[in-house]
Amino acid sequence: MGVLGMNPTEDEVEKRLTDLGRPEYIDHKMFHNLIEEELGKPIPKVQELLDYLKQFDKDGKGALSKEELQEVMRGSELSPDEVQASLRKMPRNSDGHLDIAKLSKYFLQLGGSQVGTETARRDVASRVREAIVRIAEAEAQYDLKDAKAFAQFLHDADVRLVRARYLTELVLSGRPLPRRQELQSMTFVPPDSEAETALVSHQEVQTWAEGNRDAIICSISHAWETREHPDPCRYQLEQIAQRVALYEAAFKADVWVFYDYASLFQFERFSPEEQSSFGAAMQNMHVMYAHEHTLTLRIENLTPDVVWNRMMDNGTELVPVYDKDQKCVVAKPLKDLVANKSAYLSRGWCMAEVEWSSLRTVNLQHQRIDGVDDRSGDGSDLNGRIPMTPEKFRSKMEEAVFTHRSDAESVIRLQKKIFFEKVTACEHLELEGLPADQMLALAHALPLYKNLKSLTLKTFRCDEEQVEALAEAFATSGLQMITVRNDDAKSTTLMVKALAEALKTNSSVTSIDLRYNGIGAEGAKALAEALKINASVAKIGLYSNQIGTEGAEALAEALKINKSITNINWPHNQIGDEGAKALSEALKINASVAKIGLYDNQIGTEGAEALAEALKINASVTDISLSNNQIGAEGAKALAEALKINGSVTNINLFDNQIGAEGAKALAEALKINASVTDISLSNNQIGAEGAKALAEALKINASVTDISLSNNQIGAEGAKALREAMEERKRKGVPLECRH
Repeated sequence: MGVLGMNPTEDEVEKRLTDLGRPEYIDHKMFHNLIEEELGKPIPKVQELLDYLKQFDKDGKGALSKEELQEVMRGSELSPDEVQASLRKMPRNSDGHLDIAKLSKYFLQLGGSQVGTETARRDVASRVREAIVRIAEAEAQYDLKDAKAFAQFLHDADVRLVRARYLTELVLSGRPLPRRQELQSMTFVPPDSEAETALVSHQEVQTWAEGNRDAIICSISHAWETREHPDPCRYQLEQIAQRVALYEAAFKADVWVFYDYASLFQFERFSPEEQSSFGAAMQNMHVMYAHEHTLTLRIENLTPDVVWNRMMDNGTELVPVYDKDQKCVVAKPLKDLVANKSAYLSRGWCMAEVEWSSLRTVNLQHQRIDGVDDRSGDGSDLNGRIPMTPEKFRSKMEEAVFTHRSDAESVIRLQKKIFFEKVTACEHLELEGLPADQMLALAHALPLYKNLKSLTLKTFRCDEEQVEALAEAFATSGLQMITVRNDDAKSTTLMVKALAEALKTNSSVTSIDLRYNGIGAEGAKALAEALKINASVAKIGLYSNQIGTEGAEALAEALKINKSITNINWPHNQIGDEGAKALSEALKINASVAKIGLYDNQIGTEGAEALAEALKINASVTDISLSNNQIGAEGAKALAEALKINGSVTNINLFDNQIGAEGAKALAEALKINASVTDISLSNNQIGAEGAKALAEALKINASVTDISLSNNQIGAEGAKALREAMEERKRKGVPLECRH
């Protein structure tokens, strides 16, 4: 009943069985009557479907050809290629043709309706077409994040990958790529190795998918430069071989390449198996370019004119291509081939491959490999891409060049399906190398990433127009974490201001990582204004941003108001004593900040003394790092006095602060009283034996410190002995202590 679209509940089934007298079994007649009663009309008979399909069997052989099935499908929305793809699931006779008798039973299983009148006959036609549409839509779904699903696709469609080492041999020998039909029987002998097949076996791919072999899989996106061969002058082959050779040198892994001419069965496909393989591959071609376990290497340029013209003039340099008249591969001069000089980005399939490739969560897996090496720093060499929305893609397709224009609708439908599949599922997105126009595309696409949690932007360019659009997109997004890494001061400043503007209304972002960006005081001021309003951000990473005293003062003012920030991470920012003083004033008021990182900030004694005064009042800070500053002995003494009062700090890092023996002694006295500190780092501080002995005595009394670092302090044998004794005494008391010196 379920096959016919009826889904009765268990109670309904039980009632029907009771109505029928609960027989031991239901015969065909009883079942037939039951279904007719439920449907309120007769179900179609196999013979009626058979009679209908026979109308399209022009040669009377009891089977339908591809063309005859397309006639059945006249009026449906399926393209010829989609009809062809659906053929793979339909029953065939021994010759590989669609058997009408078997088809009739097959379609009957998909549901039916009354047959007999002309209206009913039209209904049968509609049901048959609907069944074929259903078959097409029920094509195998391959998880675009699962390596095993990728291997399954290659197996199902019999797509073969090419060994990178074989491509290198072709370049060295001056030969073009053979097509799949010839290549699948070829072997070669790499240097210092045994003979190998040119194509990778499905078993090898399966071994990789199971995690038992390392491999890098590269899908090549390229133009076909002639009708007969995509790369007759070997320009593309050279680009590919150069790039994959780098991968082979850098990684201890095989490199396998998908190149359509060598990986898919090409014209002319004689056997049903070759036809089926090609149809299955084309129906799911997005898997090669959108899968998270593949890279896309894009070649946009056509063969340079000088290379093309030289080969055109050289009648002795031949290209092996298939000749449809001779039914075999024949070596021909370039001038005898039908050239296609359409630009890469004007071609429909190339555009589709670009879009599919741009949908990966890390866009660096999609690279152009034939671009100009531009090191001017103006961003003209950036070629990262954002996927088009389906609406924009459809409009672009209207201008695209297709060898078969009927392919356009299939490509549009598939791009829409994959776009929403990838975008909806995406939670973490890493984008690198975006030029300004693609930053605007990101602003338009971002609202469609409904489940996106983190966004990383690296090495980009933008101007006022793009950042205004991005600010609007960020403001309404559900992002939780934003990371920015950039090498262009102007673009970075604009981006930070856009983020700051968005944070005034956004309530989902909790973490912003702006390390190594050089945002300066102006960027810090913009963020400070936002933090006076924002109530969701808990952490902003500002390592190495040259915010200086002015930036620190602005952020400190914001912290007097803000109640959400829990982590202050400002290392290497030259905030100095004045910046530390401003932060100290904020900490006397702020009750949310728990961690403070002020590594390498040119903080001296005055700054340390100010922070110490704040810690006497503040009860929220648990972790403070002042490593690589110059607080000296006096600064250490001030902090020691604070620790005698403070009961919240558990971790204090004073690495490399020239506190000397006097500073160590002061801290030792504090540890005799303090009961909250568990971890203290005093390495590289020249405390000597005297400082070590003072700390050892304190540790015999203190019961909270479990980890202390005193390396590179010239404590000598005397200091080391004192510390060993303290550790032994702590051990006897059952109080653990890790001491590194």
